[in-house]
Amino acid sequence: MRGDVTPLKGVFVFSATIIGAGILALPLVAAGSGLIPLILVLIVIGVVSIFSALYIAETVLNTKGDHHLPTLAKEHLGKNGFYLMLLGIIIYIYGALTGYLSIGGQMFNFLFGIPLWQGMIIYFLIASIIVHLGLKIISYVETYLFILMLFLIGAILIIALPKVHVPLLVQANWSSTLSVFGVVLFAYVGHSVIPSIADGLKNKKDINKVAVWGVLIPLILYVLWSIAVIGNVPPIAPEGLPSLSAAAASGQPATTPLGVMVGGSIILLGSIFAVLSTMTAYIGFGFSLKDVYADTAQSLKQKISNITTTLAVVIPPLIIAMFNPEGFLDALKIAGTYGGGLFVGILPVLIVIQSRKNNKKNKKIITWGGQWMPYLVLSIYLIGMLYTTIKLFF
Repeated sequence: MRGDVTPLKGVFVFSATIIGAGILALPLVAAGSGLIPLILVLIVIGVVSIFSALYIAETVLNTKGDHHLPTLAKEHLGKNGFYLMLLGIIIYIYGALTGYLSIGGQMFNFLFGIPLWQGMIIYFLIASIIVHLGLKIISYVETYLFILMLFLIGAILIIALPKVHVPLLVQANWSSTLSVFGVVLFAYVGHSVIPSIADGLKNKKDINKVAVWGVLIPLILYVLWSIAVIGNVPPIAPEGLPSLSAAAASGQPATTPLGVMVGGSIILLGSIFAVLSTMTAYIGFGFSLKDVYADTAQSLKQKISNITTTLAVVIPPLIIAMFNPEGFLDALKIAGTYGGGLFVGILPVLIVIQSRKNNKKNKKIITWGGQWMPYLVLSIYLIGMLYTTIKLFF
């Protein structure tokens, strides 16, 4: 409803949507680059993520009616924009769910010693049943899981940060800086809630605060988390000892080598945190994709049952994860680079450019940087996507 969202609530919703399982991969993807290049990319992508949020909000405020990302794309970019937006969302969510299943299997294997595939099936059944049951139980479960997740990561940081080794923090390989792009972009995606927040704010100018602080809070958390992990776990270690590169190769989350190196309660806290952070994201993204499929079917005047949409969402990632149970990092790279790159990076920029052209007289430009900034933001996304594509496939 219009006017019922305060700036503080908007910041919390946006930050809560961003913070998720991507945090588990950030230190791992920095095994080759080091902490300082990772922080640089976190800042740059954080800034362009703020602009992406502002472009989405600006377009919402300049477009009549209630709109979300696919319909905004259709209105300003036509059918091709609509289908590209859907494609970006689908790639992102399927990649995310595949990575989460891999982590779920790894954690059940780590905690209970059961085979990896069995752990994956247990995780899959729990999360998929919640996705199938619907919004009421999801909102109830997600709230408590997210609060618990924040407490867990706070406890881990309090224990791990005092034990960091400074020499590990200052190692840097600048030639590998862009190798972290895909996962960093994945970790910032939460922009699907911006249209609802922008529409619900009483003072529309407050969307600037929401966009800035909604990204800055995850940025600060990501930096602290990366310091805690990279400062305790070496990038490379002799065989049999924990390292960032070994964890990345085996598909483990960052909490596993951190727990082994720091010891004590970190092992249990980290494992629970890994399960909860991926589970909350799996449930939220899974339900969102169900909505996309249901809305698409309705727009095509086709009937689709609840069980059909659930199976369409959860079965493809399960099949992919079963064939590549250690593909956590690759799944998140692909999801962030191509899915996130499309529906959070490229398309919002193209939408706002077209919106400004179509609405020259009555437009509300709430975004800093003037007319040239969208093209700079677009170029940053394109460079990162191009570099990641070369590294992934060539």
